[in-house]
Amino acid sequence: MAIELVSYDDIKDLLDLEDSAITDYPALDVIRTSVTSAIEEYLGRELESKSRSDTLYIEGLPTAMIYLPAIPVSSVTSMVVTWSDDTETYTVNNDFEITGYGLKTYSKLSDVSIAITYVGGIDTVPDGINRAALLQTAYEFQSKDQIGAESVTTEGGYVSRPPLGLLPEVKRMLNRFKHPMMMS
Repeated sequence: MAIELVSYDDIKDLLDLEDSAITDYPALDVIRTSVTSAIEEYLGRELESKSRSDTLYIEGLPTAMIYLPAIPVSSVTSMVVTWSDDTETYTVNNDFEITGYGLKTYSKLSDVSIAITYVGGIDTVPDGINRAALLQTAYEFQSKDQIGAESVTTEGGYVSRPPLGLLPEVKRMLNRFKHPMMMS
């Protein structure tokens, strides 16, 4: 099950919804899931805490920084580095350490593939991410009938709509949660 950035109860309270389950509002369920994906893409990280197996390729300039998409990393089960026809198993504290962005190897690597199994992601959604997800979900749900419209005609004239995507205020709230290797 994917991580729930915002609960139905929070959405229900904000929008004054009456039905008891999110499944009573099919569009809302879809929007909440798509908002989670959009937030993860904006942050440059996967949020759900779970076991993951990834193969990474380090090419070009040597680096000791290994970007992992699910942070924080809580444990590394295995890390196998392959270059040319050689393979070496790396171990935590002997060959690398866990950092805020992923891993830091004690030697620089270049032109290698890394097969890694690790547990990464968050167990509890921070308040800032929860609030951002709530605002974006409510905005998209209330605007679902005008998706893609640049302006909407009302009785008193028209209203301009921002382009599709995360709201500027939502992005502002999320900026401090971006993957450290995505910061500019």
